[in-house]
Amino acid sequence: MNSIMIIGSAGSVGHDMMYQIAGMGLPVKVIGADIDEEKGRFEVEESLHVAHNLGFYPDLSFQKINLFEIDETAELLKKHRPKVICNLSSLGSWWITRLLPPEDYKKIGPIGPWLPNHLTLAHKLMLAIKKSGVDVKVVNGAYPDATNVVLSKLGLEPVCGGGNMDLGLSRVKRIVANELKVPYRSVQIYGVGHHGAYYTVRMDGPYWVKILVDGEDVTDRFPNKKITKLYVDAGYGAPGQFKSALVDQMRTASSFLKHVLAIYYDTGKVHTCVAGAAGLPGAYPCRLSEKGAEVVLPGISLEEAIRINEEGGRIDGIEKIKDDGTVVYCEQNVEYMREVVGYECEELKPSESEERARELNKLLKKLYDKYNVEA
Repeated sequence: MNSIMIIGSAGSVGHDMMYQIAGMGLPVKVIGADIDEEKGRFEVEESLHVAHNLGFYPDLSFQKINLFEIDETAELLKKHRPKVICNLSSLGSWWITRLLPPEDYKKIGPIGPWLPNHLTLAHKLMLAIKKSGVDVKVVNGAYPDATNVVLSKLGLEPVCGGGNMDLGLSRVKRIVANELKVPYRSVQIYGVGHHGAYYTVRMDGPYWVKILVDGEDVTDRFPNKKITKLYVDAGYGAPGQFKSALVDQMRTASSFLKHVLAIYYDTGKVHTCVAGAAGLPGAYPCRLSEKGAEVVLPGISLEEAIRINEEGGRIDGIEKIKDDGTVVYCEQNVEYMREVVGYECEELKPSESEERARELNKLLKKLYDKYNVEA
C-alpha cells in the first residue's frame, strides 16, 4: 500500500493529524517521522490505541528523521517511497512571538521576518527529495504562503500547503450558515487570501470570496466588510480562544489532512482555499489530485488573485519575493525587528536561511529571558 509520511509527527499539528487519521477508519498507511524518536514512537502508539478502541486497524508506524542530514533523508525516502509527505517541521512555531508582551507582539508578530524558521527545514527536505529521485507529492505546512513561493523559484516546488486562509473561510462558512439559517453543508465557499489577511489582521485585510448556498450565488449579500464584522462579532477576531500558546491545532491539522488525503486518494476535488499552490503567494481554490494542485478561479482573474495575495503578504511584512527566491521585507517591519529583537535583515537569501534562523531564535531567547517567558 502507498504511504503517507507526516514529518513533525511528534509536534502539535502532526500529533493531531495522527489522531484524526486513527479515528477515521480509512484504509491507509502512515509513517510518522520526527527527530524526537521517544515522543514520536509514543504518539504512534497512542494513535494506535485510539484506532483500536474505535475498532479500526490502520497501518501506523514511526521513523526517526533528521532533515539537517540531506543525504540520510534521501536514503530514507528511497527506502520508504511515500506517495505523499506532509511537512510540519519548523525551527520555531508560528506562536512563539505571541508569548511576548502585547506591545512587543504587535510590532514583531507578523510572520514574514520569521520566515527562516519555516523555510530552512522545508528547503532541506525538498533538496533531499530531489536527490532521492523519488516521485513524492509534498504538502508543506511551514508557512506555505511564502515558503512555497521561495522553493518554487529554486525549482523545488511543493504541491501546496494548508491552513491559514482556509481556516478563516471555514469559520466564514459557519457564519453564513448561521446568518441564512441553512445547514452548514448547504454552504460552499471559494476564496483567495493570504495568511496576513486571515491571521495577522483577523480577516481585516484583502481577500476575495464566492459564496454559494445550495448552488445559488449569494456573494453579493456578504461583502468583505460585512464578513469581517460578523467574523469579529462571532469572537473569531481574538488572538485565540484559549489562554495558551497552542490553539486551533485540531482545525489546522484537519485542513492539512484533507489536502493530503485528496492527493493520496486522487479525488480531483476542488478545495475552498489552498495555500502555497503552484508556487504562488497566498491561497486559491484548487483541484487536488495525485497529479498535484490545479488553481481553479470561479469569478476572478489569476492576476487579480495574485495581487490580492501579494498585498496580504505585505501585511505579514513581505514586500516581494525576487525571481531568485530572495525575500524583500517591508521597511516598517525591518525597523520593528531591529528595535524589539535586535535583528537586522532587509533581504533574506535562501542560502542564508539556516544561519538567520539560529540568529533569530538566539535573540528571541534573550527576549524570553527579559520577560521571564516560559516556552
